[in-house]
Amino acid sequence: MTESRQVIRDLESVAAGFAEDVISRQKRTQLDPDDFEQLKGTGFLLTGVPADQGGLWQGPARSARMYSEMVRTIAHGDPSVALVASMHPAVTAFFLGVESVDDEPDAWRAQRQWVIESARDYWWGTVTSEPGSGGDILKTRSIATPEKDHFLITGDKHFGSGSGHADFMITTAKVEGSELPELFFLQNKDEPWDGSTGCKLTVEWDGIGMSSTQSHAFRFENFPANKTVSREVLSKVAPISSQISNMLFTGVVLGVADNAMGFARGKFEGKEQGMRAFEKTEWVRCQNELWLAEQSYEGALRAIEAGEDAAHITAVRCKITCAELIETALSRMSKVVGGASFSKAMPLAQWTQDVKALGFLRPPLPLAYDQLMI
Repeated sequence: MTESRQVIRDLESVAAGFAEDVISRQKRTQLDPDDFEQLKGTGFLLTGVPADQGGLWQGPARSARMYSEMVRTIAHGDPSVALVASMHPAVTAFFLGVESVDDEPDAWRAQRQWVIESARDYWWGTVTSEPGSGGDILKTRSIATPEKDHFLITGDKHFGSGSGHADFMITTAKVEGSELPELFFLQNKDEPWDGSTGCKLTVEWDGIGMSSTQSHAFRFENFPANKTVSREVLSKVAPISSQISNMLFTGVVLGVADNAMGFARGKFEGKEQGMRAFEKTEWVRCQNELWLAEQSYEGALRAIEAGEDAAHITAVRCKITCAELIETALSRMSKVVGGASFSKAMPLAQWTQDVKALGFLRPPLPLAYDQLMI
């Protein structure tokens, strides 16, 4: 079994290399395939493989912390790369988290094993959200039509983070004639995006935050996809997926906060005594908010590790809390740092936008708060 600690150590080395080029990376609008080859070399893809098959997955209680620390480490080098990389364990958890089902048990075991084998060498991602859905993947309006041994999906999708990079992407749709959303996966990495094969790029990602994640929007017209053989998967895996994905996204946000804190301390070195009252006050408040974010993160991980029934809700609360606290903290930090906060030659402004983008999305704040209103 590959040890998670060794993967983290290797990721630290890769992230340090990324960080040497931070300003030019922040100007990117596209991903660099070489970055993901380096991540693959650390063993990170094994987050999608169970420990008893030589991978890293040991269930949410034993994997959430390590996985979150992995993407936090990657974010030290490049937050956009970290967000796209986080999709691999977040998405494969849909399959790893459900070992057995009541309907089609044999077919499910075979399909699950196929996904596990693919996750050793290929990147997984998601192109699930739809315009007008508010980020709720169950509110899909896409239709899947049976076609021999696969399905043909028709519908609009957006926020496909890692489009053009991920080898496989999950999505949701309703089988023609049914009102029940089901989970599908497809390949559109090497497909032309001009609509000639049923996949048309409609909006290229141009986000101010997380700018190089390639979170494109597409129109699918009778595009081939495979359906999970069990209808139970979405409902069974939802609590597990929520724990893992929200902690992964929290890890990315905290990684950005680590970067910002390191930058600010460098700016303040030797100048603390000369800081004005306003600057001292805002700096203390900034540190308090970052400290509170760390406590939220630690509390949520402990809830997952303890196997608490509401751990999935705690993970959502953690992600929201950390994103909001860190956004406020970086705003205060900017006031103390001063003019350098607005310079394109300095990284703080872009990090602040990265936090805002990930804070509002995945899941969108309205959906996230809906999940807490129980």
